[in-house]
Amino acid sequence: MLLRGGPGNGQVMPGGGETVVWQACLYEITPEYGRRLGRDLRVYRHRPDCCQPYGRGAEDRCE
Repeated sequence: MLLRGGPGNGQVMPGGGETVVWQACLYEITPEYGRRLGRDLRVYRHRPDCCQPYGRGAEDRCE
């Protein structure tokens, strides 16, 4: 997976699912793919309202 936006922007991670947590910030799956390291990777977008510095967990779907 390829993270877009937030503090993890550009990070490539193994795994999958609907959401992923990277350093206390939530990323959600998108229908987009990005090319990185010679492969097409699913793009996960940052949710700024679900990041520790912005009150992660204050919203219903953050955890």
